[in-house]
Amino acid sequence: MNNVPYNRWRKSSLLGRSNTAFRRIPVLIAVGYAIVSMVWIAYSDRMLSVVAGEYSRYLELQTYKGWLFVAASALLIFFVLRGAWNDIFAAYERSVESERRLQLALTSASGGIWELDLTENGYSVDFISDDLVRRLGLPSGDRLTIRDLGERCHPDDVEEASRKLAEAIKSEGRQPYEGRNRLCCHDGSYRWFYSRGNVVASPVGEPQRMIGVTLDIDDLVSAEETVGHLLRYDPVTGLSRQRKFLSDVDAALASTSPGQVVAVVQVRPLDLNRLVGDIETLEDAVLIRAIGDRLHRLSGVIVSRLSSDVFALATAAPATPAAAQHVIRDALTTFLEPLPTPDGSVKLRVQAGGAVGSAGGETAIGLLRNSGHALEIAERTTEAAARWFNEQLGDEFKARNDMVKGLQSAVSNQEIECHYQPLVDLRTGKTAGYEALARWRRTGDRLVPPDEFIPLAEELGTIGEIGEEVLRQACRTAVSWPAPYPFVAVNVSPLQLEDPLFPVVVARVLSETGLSPHRLELEITENAIPKDSEVAMWRLQALRDLGVSVAIDDFGTGYSSLALLSKMPFTRLKIDKSFVAGNGNYHENIIIVDTIIDLAKNLGLSITGEGVETTEQAHLLGERGVDLAQGYHFSKPVAASRAAALVSQTWHSGSGDCAATGPSRIARDNRTSGGATRRDYSRLRSQGR
Repeated sequence: MNNVPYNRWRKSSLLGRSNTAFRRIPVLIAVGYAIVSMVWIAYSDRMLSVVAGEYSRYLELQTYKGWLFVAASALLIFFVLRGAWNDIFAAYERSVESERRLQLALTSASGGIWELDLTENGYSVDFISDDLVRRLGLPSGDRLTIRDLGERCHPDDVEEASRKLAEAIKSEGRQPYEGRNRLCCHDGSYRWFYSRGNVVASPVGEPQRMIGVTLDIDDLVSAEETVGHLLRYDPVTGLSRQRKFLSDVDAALASTSPGQVVAVVQVRPLDLNRLVGDIETLEDAVLIRAIGDRLHRLSGVIVSRLSSDVFALATAAPATPAAAQHVIRDALTTFLEPLPTPDGSVKLRVQAGGAVGSAGGETAIGLLRNSGHALEIAERTTEAAARWFNEQLGDEFKARNDMVKGLQSAVSNQEIECHYQPLVDLRTGKTAGYEALARWRRTGDRLVPPDEFIPLAEELGTIGEIGEEVLRQACRTAVSWPAPYPFVAVNVSPLQLEDPLFPVVVARVLSETGLSPHRLELEITENAIPKDSEVAMWRLQALRDLGVSVAIDDFGTGYSSLALLSKMPFTRLKIDKSFVAGNGNYHENIIIVDTIIDLAKNLGLSITGEGVETTEQAHLLGERGVDLAQGYHFSKPVAASRAAALVSQTWHSGSGDCAATGPSRIARDNRTSGGATRRDYSRLRSQGR
């Protein structure tokens, strides 16, 4: 565009010196031409009279002079007009191209342009695109007036459109006109349009015109309404979603009077995921739609579908606590009625959690949260049940939330520490190793046992971080223990074992701490074995390849098959304390313990007995060939600072305190004389206590 002659002239030092001079270029050219012509006429005749001499010669030269003047003028006019015409034609072509592009853009955007004349009283429409006229269902070329547009504007939009137009005109171009409104088409239907325009003012600031663009946004508005409906209502059941449900409950709470409440209940039908788990399309969700249809027919109840298998009910109007629960109870029966299926019918069981509140004490989001807490309690029963939120549940979940917040930063705040319980060699009475047991030291020096925070850490996904910290502490502490350098056993969470990088973590910790791999034992519970036993075997074998021992903990309490012992690369089997604690009390436990011991020996596994609390228990385990034992009979778990002092401790393992009672004698008594054996067990139990 800078090469256009107009721009070159405009920027030249001579022609573009001032706006006034540039606008008067035609006058200057005409005046200059007149002056040159006058000078030519005045002085050319004198020159001819001197040159010609004779009058006839003068007349002849006068004719030639005229021809010369005409030719020079024609050439001058030709060159001037040629340049001007080229510029005019180029400008015309560019304007046509610009208009074509604008028209194409507006057509693609489903819109057009318009112009209003603001100099007349009441204003008038100077121009409106044919595209806009056709979108109203009118023939091309139809001239719409301001009155026509006002009459076609939806009654609900007239006031706002007039106000915005007046404000834009009053601003004299500083504020554009912008708005969305509906216009009536020729067939009587309304379409949404978006308009934006601005005022063109005169040099003195008087509004003269308003030029703008209008786009047809009817499809966009329809899409917005569809999205808004999907945000508020479930597409399968037509029930409200959480946002609208909360809005309706807040409205109900706002109308409560003293003594009145609003009840909110969350309902989860049991086995619903199993019944509709293979659904691939919304059309297949027969059961879900059937539930939704029944809930739609309920009166006096606000209903919602919060998630795929959780529904919510609330009393639509305030009521007394008893009446509110009565309304909810009747509504819950809807879920218990048999639902028709292609194969007959199915009857669902439900778990439900509810909460009640009034305007002064609760909000909709608070009631929904509390009913969710009550539903969690109901879910723990594993059976159909309903629970109502109360103060005790509130305190429980508040304490849980406090633990959640604290647990997220427990490792970074160095609040996780290990205590160590000795593993005693029953043959020598010496400390053979320690089991590292995690403790969480919360504010106030309260030690939280692992059974209180480990499940929560697994739920939050922080178990990997905590488990690695426990492993690192245990290995670092074990390095400092003196000869005979006992090993350290660390429990492994199921989620840690599912991590394919867990062997890498173990290798890194061993490298960082300098602990020999043969001094580390990882304890895996039966239930920690992933469902894919092949993957578990490869992962455990990777640990064994590092030189680390692997023990199966709490054996006999899980659900894994005996074949698991032969497939997995275990090195030790730990007999669960529930069997050891009964050892010496009930002959059934002795039979189980003997069976486990025989199984472990045949598989070449070392054996550890857990939960040893009496001398008799330690003696009986030692007699049966158990290698190691741990329990309160020897020592409770101690802090790391005390563990080193127990390495050289000689423990009282119970050898020789009782008459020898070999395995064959016990087995024979079990088979031949149940009563006598029970008397012996009673005697041993009294001695143990």
